[in-house]
Amino acid sequence: MPPLAYTTNLHPAETVDELCATLDDFAAVARERLGWDRLGLDLRLGSIAIAELAAPEALSRLRATIDRHHLSAHTINAFPLGRFQDAVVKDAAYRPDWRDASRARDTAALIPIVLALSDDALITVSTVPGSYRPWGPQRNDPAAIASALGVWAAQAARAWRDSGRTVVLCPEPEPWCFLETSWDVAWFWTGPLREHGLTACAAALDGDRAAAEAALRRHLGICFDTCHFSLAFEDQAAAVRRLVDAGVGTIKCQFSAAPEVRRPDADATGLAALRALAEPRFLHQTCAASASGSLSKVSDLDQLDACLARLPDANAVRSHFHIPIFRVPTDTGLSTTVADSVAGARACLAAGCTHLAVETYTWSILADQERDALDGTVRELEFLSGVVDGITSG
Repeated sequence: MPPLAYTTNLHPAETVDELCATLDDFAAVARERLGWDRLGLDLRLGSIAIAELAAPEALSRLRATIDRHHLSAHTINAFPLGRFQDAVVKDAAYRPDWRDASRARDTAALIPIVLALSDDALITVSTVPGSYRPWGPQRNDPAAIASALGVWAAQAARAWRDSGRTVVLCPEPEPWCFLETSWDVAWFWTGPLREHGLTACAAALDGDRAAAEAALRRHLGICFDTCHFSLAFEDQAAAVRRLVDAGVGTIKCQFSAAPEVRRPDADATGLAALRALAEPRFLHQTCAASASGSLSKVSDLDQLDACLARLPDANAVRSHFHIPIFRVPTDTGLSTTVADSVAGARACLAAGCTHLAVETYTWSILADQERDALDGTVRELEFLSGVVDGITSG
């Protein structure tokens, strides 16, 4: 199994120079503190870096930096293609979506780049889960999204024929997006992707439907983010089984956790702590659930009170805010969904997933005592390593 990774989207690094600097100053130090032979990078590459890496010199320089520090770029985060650590990001994290030609162009350009940055036989690339539902049906057209992914799979299949190495594109289900739950993914894989994606892939492979079927199986999978499935209040082991039954490869797992308040009707302290996490940079979709399974959803954390007013019997409320995975769950106050995350990681590993990364990109906006991103990331990697060791030895 490749080394455990951390997702570099916590760094405000858009250019190749900035990426190399973060690897020098952060990733190299983290690996030394961990005492690991190699440290994985869930290397975030946006449109600026992708354009620069078309130049052989820039590509060679980034690869040399990765090698010099004994890092591994076997998995790539190409979800946010725009600047991800700007003062305000919110739903711009989903732009461009898979209805936009620039998303298809930049993600295709990644194929030779990732093959040059890693020697691994399998490389994964996480991406936006189609589009963002509140943008309306035109941006969330299943046929158009499936067709775009089918064309990408054909391009990856041609690279596989030439190199013998596999690049897998992994849409990452996320709250309020076109792909949000395991049911959404299973429906999409067995419906629109099987129909429209296969047709588009076959057309790009000279009409060879058998080759297209193989390309979809080999080059498309899912990035299973444990925080996101917690926001859907899904049983994560059942979610992975549902994906497997639908023929969906759970190829990559981002191990992250959401803040949670249990019994919000009786925990004013916990609600105050959750409310205090509202901030202007990232989108924090929020969901409450009752014991009967009813859900109340709002688009951001500043709407928490409205969310709870619609579901007064909620027994838990959670928000899309990646918090440190080593926080200890509690029955009162601000708790965490890390137990869900462990169950999700266990299920992903059982399904054959080998690419695991921690993804807390919110260090800069956490409480003062938690803002040391380097120390926090090292602790998270140690925590995840313990989880994996416990799963694989149990």
